[in-house]
Amino acid sequence: MKPVFVFLFLVLFVSLLSSTALGVIDSPRKQMVNGVPAEEVICKNELQLMIRSNGDAICAKLLSVEKWISSKNAVVIETAIKDSDNHSKEEQMDVDISPEKILVKSARDTYALGTSMAFTGEAIPNTDLEISLEDSKGDIVYVDILEVDDSGHVQFEIATDDTFTKGAYFLILKQEEDSEIVPIQIGEASGDIAAVIEKFHYDFNSKASVEIFGPSSADISLAVFDSRNDVRFEETIPLDSAGYAEYLIDLSGYKKGNYYLVLKHASEETIEEFTVGLGVGIDPIEIITDDNYYNLGETVFLIGESSDMTQILIKLFDPTGEIIDVVEYYTDRDGKFSYPLEIPLGKQSGLWTVKVSNGERISEVTFEVVTDDKILTIQVDKDEPYIQGEFVIISGTGITSESQALIQIKSVDELYEIIPKVTKEGTFSEAWQIPDTGGSESYTVVIVDGDDKATTGFQVTYYAS
Repeated sequence: MKPVFVFLFLVLFVSLLSSTALGVIDSPRKQMVNGVPAEEVICKNELQLMIRSNGDAICAKLLSVEKWISSKNAVVIETAIKDSDNHSKEEQMDVDISPEKILVKSARDTYALGTSMAFTGEAIPNTDLEISLEDSKGDIVYVDILEVDDSGHVQFEIATDDTFTKGAYFLILKQEEDSEIVPIQIGEASGDIAAVIEKFHYDFNSKASVEIFGPSSADISLAVFDSRNDVRFEETIPLDSAGYAEYLIDLSGYKKGNYYLVLKHASEETIEEFTVGLGVGIDPIEIITDDNYYNLGETVFLIGESSDMTQILIKLFDPTGEIIDVVEYYTDRDGKFSYPLEIPLGKQSGLWTVKVSNGERISEVTFEVVTDDKILTIQVDKDEPYIQGEFVIISGTGITSESQALIQIKSVDELYEIIPKVTKEGTFSEAWQIPDTGGSESYTVVIVDGDDKATTGFQVTYYAS
């Protein structure tokens, strides 16, 4: 090699090394002008090296990779990347560059209080889409599950009634292993931040993908804490001009358990939880709720116990059998768990059900949801015929405190009356023993509360004498 070429090569090589050593990475164009082959261009962390159809190198954002691939105007190049510990690894970027499966957009970025938010897009066909809307404090103000048909098309609205306030909101959509977050503003913009983790349960030595939203070009403090509140990892994440960043957390070396992702900016803070290395359980599941009766909009505190350190799935059903909420969660080292379930406003009162499964076992508990507009109801404890001498449990809801209620048990020849003991929620439950002396095979049960009445009935089977 001639001396002049050796000199030029060393100049270019030293220039490239010095700029990267100082943390300054030139643009792909400038690197190529300085003699770097397109396939060897160095991209900033969290950017993917691609080669355009004209041979030029580009450093694409992760969200744009699939668009370049779909357009057939660029291809991905395997490069060395930096993990969350800033160590270089010669491996392909651990990012899903397959087509995004949830593509939902808001009709507007900002809405006036009292109007309806409108959303349209595409999702995985024939798969339920979980929807939750969080405010800037991380509180869930709306939940729903949409049944997506074979077209995959999604369209829905969320009304912003008097329970909403001005500020930032974040629509979180989940479907199987995929998730998406859509930021929405009601009124003027603020400095709120939010994050969504790709999934709740992770395997050992995997990577957690986190999407972060916040103020334009802000620096977000990110930290991971274990269940003992010890810091596992810390980093500062810069957001782009649109207030967005996607970040990979390397979970290599993380022990089995639950972790907390905490993001901070100025006085704002948001927390997300995830687990590492938890399997399914085999022990039975025992669950209870903190009360038997709730109003719409209240919180049901679910308490349970099963196998220790295992994945569990919590499902909330309304009286029609519709799934209102699905929650991935876990048991602690003692096999215990507790979780608050929100009963959304605008839903139906009646008998609600919570089902909890751990992979091998499933258990359920029911509770009553009542409304301020009490509806008088009455029922007995089973549908099949009773046997003489057996007790009938008569219960119901909707008793007011303005009058004395009365239960009447009638047959063709008999009339029995019971004054029920009524709770403050307007519910009642009384046991009545069927006479074993023989009698009618059909009874009518009426609850009378002032001018209101409700009726049910039951059949009786008598032994032959």
